[in-house]
Amino acid sequence: MLAYTPHKPAIHYLNPIAWVVIELCDGSSGSQIYATFEQLNKGRIGEPELKEAFESAMDQLVQGGLVTTNGPTRP
Repeated sequence: MLAYTPHKPAIHYLNPIAWVVIELCDGSSGSQIYATFEQLNKGRIGEPELKEAFESAMDQLVQGGLVTTNGPTRP
């Protein structure tokens, strides 16, 4: 999946997990976004792997300038 940042022209290739996380970014806190992400994936993946996937996706989105944060992004 692709995302474009016009303020810093670039095309970003997002994996499916990063795409879901960006869709959940609605101004909520990182822990609230993670709680929703966790509910969506309940029973599909273990907690350590789920947390790692979320953190990796958030890092990718923040570093790419696709989302901004006002606080911690870690659950």
